[in-house]
Amino acid sequence: MKTFLNYALCCIVALLGLVACEGHGTSSALPTLEVTAVESTDSSIQFVINVANAEECRYMLYDGENISALTVLDEGVEAESGLITISNLESATKYYVAIAARNGKNTDMKTLIMETKESGNNGGGDNGGDNGGFELPEIEGVENIVIEKTKDGRWYEPYNYYVTFVRDNGDRIILDFYTLDETMSQYFPYGQYTFATNYHPFTIHSETSGYIPAGKSADGEGYLFTDGYVTVDVVDGYYAIYMMLTYDEDGTSKSIQGYYNGILSGASVPEGDNIGSKELIEVLEVGTTSFQFRINAEEGQYWRCSVVDKRTYDQYQSNPGAWVVTYGFMLEGPLTFNWENGKICEHVPGLQMSVTSSTDYLILAALMDYSDGQENSLLGGVEIVQIHTEAETAGTGTVDINIKEINTTDIVFDCILGDNVWGCYVAMMETANLQEIKDGKYAMAGYSSYEECMLSLIPGLSHDFKRQFLETTYDYKWDYLKYNTSYTICVKVEDMDGGVSFIELEPFTTL
Repeated sequence: MKTFLNYALCCIVALLGLVACEGHGTSSALPTLEVTAVESTDSSIQFVINVANAEECRYMLYDGENISALTVLDEGVEAESGLITISNLESATKYYVAIAARNGKNTDMKTLIMETKESGNNGGGDNGGDNGGFELPEIEGVENIVIEKTKDGRWYEPYNYYVTFVRDNGDRIILDFYTLDETMSQYFPYGQYTFATNYHPFTIHSETSGYIPAGKSADGEGYLFTDGYVTVDVVDGYYAIYMMLTYDEDGTSKSIQGYYNGILSGASVPEGDNIGSKELIEVLEVGTTSFQFRINAEEGQYWRCSVVDKRTYDQYQSNPGAWVVTYGFMLEGPLTFNWENGKICEHVPGLQMSVTSSTDYLILAALMDYSDGQENSLLGGVEIVQIHTEAETAGTGTVDINIKEINTTDIVFDCILGDNVWGCYVAMMETANLQEIKDGKYAMAGYSSYEECMLSLIPGLSHDFKRQFLETTYDYKWDYLKYNTSYTICVKVEDMDGGVSFIELEPFTTL
């Protein structure tokens, strides 16, 4: 099936009586190329390319002198139909663009002259989705629309992004994007997305994307898109989305064309963006079992935040948007958190904070669109900051473990504390598991050394619960061991000055 864009171009050409449209990609067809200037800023220019019957299309900047189609096709940047942005340009400068298309031995070339604006003069756009102050190109049979905002954007898998674009009349455009596997659900990959029923990169799934008129629901009352494409770029630190979409409304084919320059709900703003003077998450201090951070939201601005051990986050193979919506707590305005192990969070009643030394933690936060009372709609992307708590201070305390009995499923021992010891934790570790940690698993878990790893693990592996020996303990029985299994006793010692040390005894084997 011809794309809608090819169809529109064929109609325009036929009306002008210039040339008949032939099938796409045939060797005898002449390539057709239309270029329309769209917008310029003080550092970029934008234009739309409409190309048909071409096996190759490229564009390039040149000096305004004579240039051939072959030169453009040899040296230019590869392109497809859609919105093209050339960035990092000088302000108040005239630029010449050449665009060429080729089909077999036949070529077509168009040139364009655009001038960047004076520095600081970018047409009054407010990054709120009002088309940035420029007009879309006029194409016969295509309705130009104004996209007001995006909402309900969410990553359902690391590469599946689902978002709603809202028109100024309340109509909704729902698009189900599939992106690169390595996206990790933070930044939306730039490029051109086309409709298909597969889940390949740079695809919009045609069975779950459609046009929903205002007042209607998406459940059977909208219209699936039948053709078109969407290009994703970045302009002035915000996403630039150009869409050419076709849908069938009760047997009548309708097409819309729109442009949006702003944040995408649920997708992080492009790197290099500077929406505010500060990042949303500001880390103030990091200790051994505590850290302090601040959420730099505006007064009255709602947001969600979550703090998680990186090992737990990695285990679930989640994505930032889903994690924040599912596990994050909702608050508003600027707030400072003193995240201290074992304490109740002062801003979230009932939330007990957990922090251990020498551990990687993730702080995730995202602004929320609460204008319609939909508290799970991310306004922008999720900001992630990783911190590593400090290692505990080395101590000098000593503990003697005197094994008295080794049985089939238990062991009996004395635990004799030294003079400067405040307490200790004892853990029975299977020797085979301990060897795996020594052989490198400590690094995979985010620790810089075997000893650092063990000092962090031992308290949680103590028998029954986190046991402190506040005085010498005799005839202590540790049961529920496996029979005929090698174990190693590992001890974490805490001295009176707050220092810690690690003791590893010789292995023993149950009967």
